[in-house]
Amino acid sequence: MKFRSLCSGSGGNAALLCAGADGLLIDFAPGCQRDCRAALREVKTISGVAAVLVTHAHGDHINRNSLKVLKEEGLTVRCHPEVCRQINERHGAEYAGIIQPFEGRLAIGNFTVAQAPVEHSPRCYTTAFIVTAGKYKAAIFTDFSRFTDEHVALAADSDLLVLEANHDLELLRTYGHPGSEFHMSNIQTARFLHGICGRSSVQPKAVVLGHLSEDCNRPHLPVKEIEAYFGLNNFPVKFKTQVAPRSAPGCLLTIK
Repeated sequence: MKFRSLCSGSGGNAALLCAGADGLLIDFAPGCQRDCRAALREVKTISGVAAVLVTHAHGDHINRNSLKVLKEEGLTVRCHPEVCRQINERHGAEYAGIIQPFEGRLAIGNFTVAQAPVEHSPRCYTTAFIVTAGKYKAAIFTDFSRFTDEHVALAADSDLLVLEANHDLELLRTYGHPGSEFHMSNIQTARFLHGICGRSSVQPKAVVLGHLSEDCNRPHLPVKEIEAYFGLNNFPVKFKTQVAPRSAPGCLLTIK
């Protein structure tokens, strides 16, 4: 299994998860149509694209520019039925033909995908994704404001965790940012990750932190928060951590 963040933050989100020749895009809103096409060219150097999984209908995760490019490429968007309805409501029926809702478990190429609802902003239905490919498992929680015991259980024993770490509480108090209450703070992410590791037979091989606020976070702060929280609880950190860049691709991670 391989993973690469393409962009991450309020300016646009997209990532690639691949197993063998098959790839899944996780959200797709790199920016303008030119940026979308450039991102797809980058993806094609790594793998094919079996489908695009969309977590929710906010424009930094899917929008008209990205839908137009996906339609040109003949790619299919897969999402929860309520997410599908909200995307169509925002962008009209022009792209309805490439958006296919699903519930339960979905087989796509080498992958099996399940969804879990998460709390994000009001009136925007949002899901996390649990993806398996052979013996490998990835859990992707990108935009949410709190986690539950069910989320911890679903993400346990993942080889790869992709988690939002949106803001540092001190920077948020200093600068403020409307809407941050709908996103995870660094300390919440540390607690979530600690809970997942506590429920797992082995720690994840890699953790990717994304959707960092430009004003209210810094790349080293969520990593520092995780190390401090694990240290406070006498729990060793055995996984590698990567912070997804805001507007550029991250390193290609190979999970093996």
